Amino acid sequence: MISEAVSEKLWNRKFVCSWLANFFAFTTMYYLTSTLPLYTTDVLGGDEGSVGMLFAVYAFAGVLVRPLAGRVLDASGRMKAAWGSLLLLLAAILAYNWAFGLAALLVLRFLHGICWGFATTSLATLAADVIPKRRRGEGIGYFGLSMSFAMLLGPWLGLRVLQDFDFSGMFLAAAGIAGLALVCLAGIRHREQGFAGHSRGGWLEKRVLAYGGIVFFMAMGYGAVLSFIVLFAKELQLDNPAVFFLANAAGVIVSRPYAGRVLDRKGPVGIMCLGFASFAAAFLCLYAADGLGVFVLAALLLGIGFGILYSLCFALSINAVEKWRRGMANGTILMAFDLGFAVGSMLLGQAALYLGLRLMYLSCILPALLAFLLFYFHDMRRRTWPQTPAERAL
Repeated sequence: MISEAVSEKLWNRKFVCSWLANFFAFTTMYYLTSTLPLYTTDVLGGDEGSVGMLFAVYAFAGVLVRPLAGRVLDASGRMKAAWGSLLLLLAAILAYNWAFGLAALLVLRFLHGICWGFATTSLATLAADVIPKRRRGEGIGYFGLSMSFAMLLGPWLGLRVLQDFDFSGMFLAAAGIAGLALVCLAGIRHREQGFAGHSRGGWLEKRVLAYGGIVFFMAMGYGAVLSFIVLFAKELQLDNPAVFFLANAAGVIVSRPYAGRVLDRKGPVGIMCLGFASFAAAFLCLYAADGLGVFVLAALLLGIGFGILYSLCFALSINAVEKWRRGMANGTILMAFDLGFAVGSMLLGQAALYLGLRLMYLSCILPALLAFLLFYFHDMRRRTWPQTPAERAL
């Protein structure tokens, strides 16, 4: 059975083009993740609370649009949604040049988040459609690497551009990267048919809500890290905060394909437990960080944990539904991530004002523990995941 799975071609043209489009889309996100906090504090005079709101508004927009995106994808097809949302994403990034105050920036972040929610749901669902079903865990792991390599490039590129250009030039460069995502999407020759007759049944996919809950709690801590890590690096007097994103991405790159192969062959329990342990250890390291070494170790552990947990929750959700419900399933999982990211950025950002960043990171262990407990009761005790290729063929 394994040899049959391996023989199925994974890296076909559609998968490669969707991988590249997703890579450039996520590069714009990580590019702005490293630079917008500096724009907010240095140019607009904001504080940590303002930065948290900036990321929270962006994520909440994704929360609102994901269910709609899932229904549109299942009813009308993936390509139309991908084209429209990526074009609007490019326009939203260009508009940052005219956000001259915190209020205007928050409004623009909300609109940007809507475009982002549609675009990433479209690309993820398109990729899931073209992955061979017996290599789904592995394929989703590899697709997730597009986000990991974007994390490697985006923050470094954003901070590097700021060394030679002003913020206006930085935003123009980000728009150019979004344009590359459209070029890659044009390489996909894909005639598709929507599943309008099957797309009824609410705005969320109830069969994947448990995995959505795991992703929600995981994203709370992850959002707190990414939203404030540049400011935390300043607090530690580290000259190059981009090293955190590099180490984090390295952890994800190492863990994601391996985790997918383990899922396809042995099931999720052991590898998910490893992910939870690595994720929690990252917050302990951030709390204890007093220099570059522990700072980088925290990034690496966070990347390993995130790479395992997110990609496997995504794969398990796809395995649990029929093809015509994949858009809804993806929308549910991505909405959970956006909501967790928003809540984490907002609540923990406010907590940082009173506790400081170090204690705030220590408190992130609590949502990680809640995510583990949800997995324990849903999967480890009940063993509810699809276990055979026939079940995964849905």
